[in-house]
Amino acid sequence: MPDDIFGDPLPADLRPRRKRQLTDQDQRTQEQRIEDCLDYPLIYEMAEHLVTPSTVGCPRRYPPVVYLLLASLLPVTGSKRSAVGALSPKQWSRLRASVRRHAGRRTAALLPATAPSRGQYLYAEENLLAPSIGMLQELFECHAVQQALEQGLFPPDAARNWSHPERRQLLVGDATVPKAPSKAEHPLTIDTTTGEIRAHRVDPAARLYYENGEKKKTVARGTKWFFASGRDTGYWRRVIFCFRHVAGGEYEDEAAVAVRAFAALRPQLPGCMGTVYDGAFRGVHRDTLARLGLLVINKQHGSVKPRSYELLRYGRCRHDLWCDQGRIAERVLLDDGTSVLVPVPVTRLEHRQGQAKSRWYHLLSIPCRHGAHAHRVQVGITTTPDDRSSLDASTGKRRPSDTERDFHRAEHLQQIPESTLTHQLVYPYRSDSESVHNQFDQSLWNNRMISYGLERQKVFALGFSLSQNATSRRIHLERHAGREGHPTTKTV
Repeated sequence: MPDDIFGDPLPADLRPRRKRQLTDQDQRTQEQRIEDCLDYPLIYEMAEHLVTPSTVGCPRRYPPVVYLLLASLLPVTGSKRSAVGALSPKQWSRLRASVRRHAGRRTAALLPATAPSRGQYLYAEENLLAPSIGMLQELFECHAVQQALEQGLFPPDAARNWSHPERRQLLVGDATVPKAPSKAEHPLTIDTTTGEIRAHRVDPAARLYYENGEKKKTVARGTKWFFASGRDTGYWRRVIFCFRHVAGGEYEDEAAVAVRAFAALRPQLPGCMGTVYDGAFRGVHRDTLARLGLLVINKQHGSVKPRSYELLRYGRCRHDLWCDQGRIAERVLLDDGTSVLVPVPVTRLEHRQGQAKSRWYHLLSIPCRHGAHAHRVQVGITTTPDDRSSLDASTGKRRPSDTERDFHRAEHLQQIPESTLTHQLVYPYRSDSESVHNQFDQSLWNNRMISYGLERQKVFALGFSLSQNATSRRIHLERHAGREGHPTTKTV
């Protein structure tokens, strides 16, 4: 199809290789990441909103900013004990200097001469950070959007090519299930041999989830977390926008959480063109995001089968159009009595922004021996009786909506079909979400959650997101200073 705007798909051996070897600039030592967290202004801003409760007894020895800094260091070091141990006298003096620079001399004067213990952090995590996690999460998400715009992601004034979007103009997301802190599923078990009753610590937030797609599902026990992020180039230059806990274990629950997160980010990122997700997105999810004016780039579900769309008659010619592989195809009869579905070239992907919703169209060029026919087909959105409908030119009556004729358009017709070159080039951007999951798993001690209970695990997810964005900000500042020819600033 030389006239198709999306291009013909390439075989696996001819597709461009996206993997590359990590360079020294892509590496980040633990020492550097600790300095990134200590120099992250958002942590000090969030600490100002943490009000220490006035209770009877001994006052807190450390200000709230210290515990927030420790929460951001947990994913870097891998455990609470190692995070506290990483604050050596040298690092503790650097922390005091960072607090003095960002929070003022009065707050720095409240710091003792030594770092807090693991027990002190655990108490603060349960009584200070976990009760305020909702407010901290909201502050983080607002600042993450601002940081992404400052780093050049989702530029509102950049050119938009809907058929070939850039990486920095797309949101990526996915969910992962880290293992529960313990293998125990019941608080009490009985030894069948000795009759001994044994007590176990059970994570109240853990449950069973199904992972690895629709064909080969595996059972995982733990808590499921969704992350939404975006980046241009460079593994450490991504910005995590939000994280969500997926409460349900069904396949659609993850997609519903992702749709709500993307819909909330849409008005805050005016330069966002779309999202990249895996096969968890079905037609109902694509329909919701497409109405908001977003591209949805994902793979077609395996249960979707070809379906007849319409029969076009242009004078002496006749064209039988079907929905196949996310696009319009023409049914061509062969000499042996069989038929094949031949994709119809798409010459343009049109986006029309309305007052209430967006509309998407494929402008087709139907090949014909009497001359090609131009035909417009709506894609990405399943129309309802409440939507504006057109009139049939032959009868003058209103065309029935998709729901009235039991046709799930968003399920059958994608904005960027899967079997195209554009999809092969853009869909691999989703692997960045797997990179986030890999970093998240590596930040866990023994690949297991290091906290019990949902609220305390949210504190860990917040610390992980803070540490990632802190490194992204530091690398951006170093690159910007390097371009201007000035030396980079270092934490002292």
